[in-house]
Amino acid sequence: MSVPLTKKSTDHSNLAVFSFSFYCDICGKEWKSKSVPFESDGFSIIEHEETRRLIWAKERDVEFEKANLEAHLFFNLCPKCGKRVCDACFNYNQNSEDERCADCCASGDASCDASCDASCDASCGIKNR
Repeated sequence: MSVPLTKKSTDHSNLAVFSFSFYCDICGKEWKSKSVPFESDGFSIIEHEETRRLIWAKERDVEFEKANLEAHLFFNLCPKCGKRVCDACFNYNQNSEDERCADCCASGDASCDASCDASCDASCGIKNR
């Protein structure tokens, strides 16, 4: 199993379905993957329990990888600090060199212009915490 995309993630999987949550590295906003049913290949809970567990673990790993890849669509990568953040905690700028997360904008970095500071402050309020 690979490393989760964001610093915090939660596995909601159980014996019936697989589901995962990933959270913005700044504000904690949750993105939850769709629930995918466990296809037990016809093994009941009682018969062949060890085989069923192995199949479940393999399917869980596959579904985690799918959810982890899909999470890339919902979290931006800050090119300065490497955090994965939601849209509200990310400054979009026409000059892609100025795009960064709210924490980097709030840090007072001289390379972060005034429009970045204003955008970050207005979108998520992180600047003045």
